[in-house]
This record gives sequence, structure tokens and C-alpha cells, in this order.
Amino acid sequence: MKALLATFALLFTLTTCSLAATAPADSTGKVTVTINGITKRTGKLLVGLATDNKTLMGQAAINQVIDVPAEGNATVVFPSLKPGRYAVRIVHDLNNNGTMDFSGQMPTEPFGFSNVTMLMGPPEFDQCAFDVQGEKAVQVTMMEL
Repeated sequence: MKALLATFALLFTLTTCSLAATAPADSTGKVTVTINGITKRTGKLLVGLATDNKTLMGQAAINQVIDVPAEGNATVVFPSLKPGRYAVRIVHDLNNNGTMDFSGQMPTEPFGFSNVTMLMGPPEFDQCAFDVQGEKAVQVTMMEL
């Protein structure tokens, strides 16, 4: 549990996202992320696209910040991607401070990862990753501790 909390602290301390998405050169793919399980309708969603373990738990390779919709799911699109393996990680920034908040070592804001609906420890890139060769639709369910 301590390792899980330390991992979240590292991940979300480094989650300050830029407001503009950047796309790699020579791109041909597109990822559409549907975010479900949103329980609070305030703040922003900090959505990062990772390309390895370092960018999953640190500064994401590509970032977008979107408004939380008044109801239903949220959708974010990452256009113009190089073919390859990617993973999505999301922080629901409830108070718009650009980072994950904690009470002690426990995250107080919801978060999510692609391909992960329940955590038994820190997720690895390979656990969250998916292949992009053209268009890809990904669902992420938000979690709270």
C-alpha cells in the first residue's frame, strides 16, 4: 500500500499539464478517449497520453485539459499520432490547481488509467497500453480511493 501511495504521489505531483496538445511528427493515428464514471461536475480533466512507464508516471508525452461536462461522459481526441503503443492516464482536478491533491498520502481527487478498472498496486505501462494503427477508441473509468 505504501508503494501504491508513493507511486500516486509521484504520478500526480508531476501531472501539471500544458493546456495545448502536441502531436508527434509523421502522424497517422487518432485516439478517442471516452471518460466515464465522473461523479463530480466541477473542475477540469487532465488527460495525458503516455508512451512508456516514465511518461505514464511522470510528465505525459501528450496532454490535454478539458472541461468536465454538465452531465454524462467526457470525450477527448488525440489526433495525428504516430503508430505505436500508448496509455491514457487522467486526473479529475476538482479545484483547478493543475495537480492531484492529497490528504496525507491518499489522493483526494478521482483518477483513471486505460485498461484499468481496479488497482491492486501501481499500474505498469504494459497493463494500461494499447496499440494505435489508425483510429482507436478507448474507455477510461474514473476511480477514487
